Amino acid sequence: MQELNTKQTRFVEEFTVDFNASQAAVRAGYSEKSSRAIGCELLTIPNIKKAIQTRVKELSNDALVNRELIISGLLAEATNYSDKSSHAARVSAWSQLAKVSGLNIENKPHDDVTEFLRDLTERNAASRAVKGLLPKNHIDLDNYDNYGNRIRQ
Repeated sequence: MQELNTKQTRFVEEFTVDFNASQAAVRAGYSEKSSRAIGCELLTIPNIKKAIQTRVKELSNDALVNRELIISGLLAEATNYSDKSSHAARVSAWSQLAKVSGLNIENKPHDDVTEFLRDLTERNAASRAVKGLLPKNHIDLDNYDNYGNRIRQ
C-alpha cells in the first residue's frame, strides 16, 4: 500500500473534524470548484479509508479516556464527605452523573397507553423536525384503546 501524500493526510485530519468531504478537501488544499468530486473520490481510496478509520479510533479512544476521567472525578466528588466538600457540590455531582449516564430524562407519568403513544409520537415528531425529516402526522391515536389495541369499527 502506498503512503498518503501531504494533501491526503491533511484531508484525513480535516475529514474527521466534521465528516464533510468537500469542506475537508478545500481545507486540505484542493480546488474549491472541484472539492465535491475530489472529496468523494478521496473517500473511495483504500489507504485513505483505512487512515480515516484509524484516526476515528484514535479520537474515540481519546474521548473515552476523557469521559472516564470526568466520570471518576464526578464520582469522587459525589462520594466525598470530608470537610472540603459541601452538600451542594455532592448533589450537583450526582446530578451531573445522572445526566452523563442518561438517567436524567424528563418524562411525565402516563395514565394510559393512548397518552403514552401521543407523547411518544410528539417527541418523535419534534426529533424528526430537528433533524430535518417530515413528521408523520397520519397516525390517528383515537382508534386505540387504553391497552394499545386498535378499535375496529
